[in-house]
Amino acid sequence: MSKRPDILFLLPDQLRPDFLGCYGANFLQTPAIDALAARGTRWETAISPSPICVPARASMLTGQHAHSSGITHNLCWLRPDRRQMGIRTWPEILSQQSYHTAAIGKMHFYPWDLSEGFQHRTIAEDKRHIHVRDDYHLALLAEGEEKRHGNQMQGYYENKGACINPLPDHLQPDRWVAHRAAEHLRSLPANQPFAMMVGFPGPHCPYDPPTEALERIDPATIPQACPRTRESETHLPHHIAGYRRDWADLDYTELSAMQIRAIRHHYAASVERLDEDVAMLVDTLRQTGRLDNTIIVFASDHGDYLGDFGLMGKGFFHEPSVRVPLIVSDYRAPQTRVETAPASLLDLFPSFLDWSGAAPQRQAQGRKLSEPDPERCIAGMTTGGVMLRDPRWKLVRYANGCEALFDLQADPQEQCNVIDQHADVRQRLDTELTRSLLEGMAAGHADKNVPDAKSPADGVFHDRYWQRPYPAQL
Repeated sequence: MSKRPDILFLLPDQLRPDFLGCYGANFLQTPAIDALAARGTRWETAISPSPICVPARASMLTGQHAHSSGITHNLCWLRPDRRQMGIRTWPEILSQQSYHTAAIGKMHFYPWDLSEGFQHRTIAEDKRHIHVRDDYHLALLAEGEEKRHGNQMQGYYENKGACINPLPDHLQPDRWVAHRAAEHLRSLPANQPFAMMVGFPGPHCPYDPPTEALERIDPATIPQACPRTRESETHLPHHIAGYRRDWADLDYTELSAMQIRAIRHHYAASVERLDEDVAMLVDTLRQTGRLDNTIIVFASDHGDYLGDFGLMGKGFFHEPSVRVPLIVSDYRAPQTRVETAPASLLDLFPSFLDWSGAAPQRQAQGRKLSEPDPERCIAGMTTGGVMLRDPRWKLVRYANGCEALFDLQADPQEQCNVIDQHADVRQRLDTELTRSLLEGMAAGHADKNVPDAKSPADGVFHDRYWQRPYPAQL
């Protein structure tokens, strides 16, 4: 097919797959997202190697591991001279392929209004960045409203983050982003392909749907959280200290079953509203006549514990944190398929390039989604630890000294640390983890290479006053 596809990348923040109907959830309704899966490919196992907002987004943008880019926590970002080092983002590359590139909603760049290669941005940073004076802030001011911290909403302290957002429907964060994305889709010229990333601020905490959304779901039908373990309890001090800071202002020293149920109820209600937003964007593509030539990608940057292991949010390497939904629906050639080979969020970068017709890039450390590997190992890293996960086993090591091995086949809820029972598996995963970390770190420091040091005897390197080229050509 000669006509290049339009690409719509839908990225809700902190969405775990088991709260979607197409991943088995029967306690809520997500017909629009389920429809994407019904006419596309749904990955049963998609992994966020660095399950924190900023590292995950940097990896998706550049195709690099966190241990290559150095983006391993939420208070860092890509170096400003990355282009000199040969590191480009997928929107930069697609823009050079004559695509119109746009980013609507939350991106989590620093500075927050940085383009990072997108030709158009409409900005609504996440619900925790209430002081950012972005486009969403201006829209609220125009209607006499303002961004609110969760602690200004009904139920926030009592339900440990589950609260009620009092804003009118069209000013709710995800709904506002969806409307802006639909507007931009309608404004696009018909003769130019587009690649648009829509970053929904939810269902990230605070878990703040409007009251009427809660009434559609029976909280008694939502699965309960899995228990704490000796391994997960080692993370509690760091976890509790993080949420006590002013961005959240919550104390998770105690988290009751009733509070967990409320959190999961509010989260589920937010997911149902997100599904309505997805439906609106698909309808907009249909109305503008572009749907039949569009590839829609639906994923998330990481999951959410929602009380599993006594934890909230993300950041550690348990399945509720690292597992994300991944659906690719190519409306040019609809098919229904479930891919069981594991995928990584790093795979999006080379796939976007492949779909657009752009040449592969050496910086890409994932693989095209069209090239699955059933035996694949996926390495991960944050400031807090490292992970190596294959289809059956997961090895994790944390900065707090905790080390664990889980048999995901026999123990999918990771309740039993078998690190001392499978020396051969531990060694195999440790070897692969070490290889991945070393290769990634070497790639991340390739700018410092001095290949002229091996030049022949008559090379200029041997002359006095030779100047070292920097950065090295990657």
